[in-house]
Amino acid sequence: MLNPKYETDVLIVGSGPAGSTTSALLSKYGVKNMVVTKYGWLANSPRAHITNQRAMEIFRDLGIEDEVKEKAVPQELMGNNVFCTSLAGEELGRLYSWGNQPNRMADYTLASPTKICDIPQNLVEPIIVGAAARNGSKYKFDTEYLSHEQDEEGVTVLCKDRLSNEEFTIRAKYLVGADGGNSKVAENLNLPYEGEMGVGGSMNIVFKMDLTKYVSHRPSALYWVIQPGSNVGGIGMGLVRMVRPWNEWLIVWGYDINDGPPEVNDDLAKDIAIKLVGDDSIPIEILQTSTWTVNHCYATKISDGKVFCMGDAIHRHPPSNGLGSNTSIQDAFNLAWKLAMVVKGEAKQSLLDSYQIERAPIAKQIVDRANKSIEEFGHFSIIRFGRQYRTRANESQYG
Repeated sequence: MLNPKYETDVLIVGSGPAGSTTSALLSKYGVKNMVVTKYGWLANSPRAHITNQRAMEIFRDLGIEDEVKEKAVPQELMGNNVFCTSLAGEELGRLYSWGNQPNRMADYTLASPTKICDIPQNLVEPIIVGAAARNGSKYKFDTEYLSHEQDEEGVTVLCKDRLSNEEFTIRAKYLVGADGGNSKVAENLNLPYEGEMGVGGSMNIVFKMDLTKYVSHRPSALYWVIQPGSNVGGIGMGLVRMVRPWNEWLIVWGYDINDGPPEVNDDLAKDIAIKLVGDDSIPIEILQTSTWTVNHCYATKISDGKVFCMGDAIHRHPPSNGLGSNTSIQDAFNLAWKLAMVVKGEAKQSLLDSYQIERAPIAKQIVDRANKSIEEFGHFSIIRFGRQYRTRANESQYG
């Protein structure tokens, strides 16, 4: 490989919740680190959002809890899971959620000095990166990881500047692959995986629409819509998710993965959104659309020598239960303090072996749980609400 252009203690590939939290923690511990990401900036969509108390505790350690809370929707407005035929249509039921059931609220209050909240990924990532950069982390955007070579002293990583097409190397003592569900680091490590990718098809539709009159009296982060076709692909039902109360939303709607992903243009996106909202008289603005697959896949080995993987690189699952970014942040917390101790000479290299022992079982556990929750939640909803809805649907235009 080329002579290194840069040197650092820890090189992190990926600037999402896993990578940037690792970076911020390492800087807090006084360890030199650099983050490379092939993108020009951070998350470009709201994606992950529900942030649990354990993640908030880490944000408190980083000194950013108050900043996160300022931009987050608080626990009380996350409300309950609401089930309906459309937001303007009949409400079928509500389930207490996120600790808002009065008896459960005490459990949440006693469990932590922090509170669960809802903050979209595109708002929380800049906060984490800010904490990292203020403490000395170096970020290189538009920089693509290509490959790496290990030796006894460290890792030499080949990267490409996507603006100039220049290839160069970075020398690090350790490499962290936090580069998402299509991780190139994990691929180059030949990490073994179990499970299956692409078990269902979904689309995201991000849009602006003032739905105050339909939701302000029953605030919630998630409105589940049961309609004909809502059980095809996706996560078991149609979902209207609050991004910003009460005028920015994200719809999750499934498609038959055997037919391949559809072209989700603005017209199709508007049709789906209006169908789930149930009111075509309110102005709507489509902000973004994308398609993705529901996965049930996890790595059984998550490190090799001086290279470690985390986040979506090692656990790939649907968004059910809010396990994605929260678990990624916990991966980062588990590894960062160990790397810091080893880099500083305060612990032996063998301490890092515990990352595999402690986090690999978690990867399997959350992938299984997220997929199981789709099956159980969808089955429960159909049993509880489906008979009533099917009777009405038989009398409607969908009959």
